[in-house]
Amino acid sequence: MNRLTLKQLDLQQHDSVLEVGFGGGGLLAMILASTSGEVHGVDISRPMVQRASRRFRRHGRLHLHRASAEALPLPDAAVDKACSVNNIYFWGDPAAAMAEFARVIRPGGRLAICFEPADELRKWPGHEYGFRLYEGHEVHRLFAEAGFDKVVGRWASGRKPDRFLCLSAIRLGAERGA
Repeated sequence: MNRLTLKQLDLQQHDSVLEVGFGGGGLLAMILASTSGEVHGVDISRPMVQRASRRFRRHGRLHLHRASAEALPLPDAAVDKACSVNNIYFWGDPAAAMAEFARVIRPGGRLAICFEPADELRKWPGHEYGFRLYEGHEVHRLFAEAGFDKVVGRWASGRKPDRFLCLSAIRLGAERGA
């Protein structure tokens, strides 16, 4: 999932990047290796932020924040690219989270969200405890409503999960009403 998300981001040498819900930091490490720009990680979990702070203590251009997807602690248009992997299920207000992504991504920037669709998560009994299940078209709609365009979906499979979807889109510019 992380590799597909990284590919969908199409990182350039100096891109600044945000990852929301970084967990153990696997994708953060890949992002740090792929760009020389500033990198921001946001996770709501205090233990995950502490763990990542220890893991990446030597990376001065990585800024870790404990916050929710609905209240990103970044200024407007702060990053070129943003992503979230296996995290959308936990957002209390997905429309507000997508609006926050739109706020912090520069016009013309890219957002990639990778997730397991509802039919995949139903195979796992843990989905009954706090997960919100999504179909691809629902996430596509969230992109559009938040001011993203040119949504591209890529399906892939792995050992676990069996099948997953990564949607990416371009942040519309101010000239398009965003």
